[in-house]
Amino acid sequence: MLPDRDRQTLSAIEAELLASDPALADVFSGRDMRQARRWSLLLILSDITAVVMLVVGLFARDAALVLWGTVAAGGLVAWHIARAESTRKAPADDSEPPLTSLR
Repeated sequence: MLPDRDRQTLSAIEAELLASDPALADVFSGRDMRQARRWSLLLILSDITAVVMLVVGLFARDAALVLWGTVAAGGLVAWHIARAESTRKAPADDSEPPLTSLR
């Protein structure tokens, strides 16, 4: 067993690493990367379906298909925005990261 001081130091290092690298945090949390790829694939296929619905609806002059394609596209835009916001993490103190100099 490690002493309490060493455990606290290791916990602080782990917390700093997890805060600085979201991908590493996903690996430690047990999130499966295949699941993330499946959601990305589903999102791309939904985008293609919405575009096809709009194009076919416009050429066929089918108002219902154009309407549902537009509704689907709007929902997918919201999904893209929500996904981008969930993956992006802002710094806690809203400061810019320090610049490193090459010496």
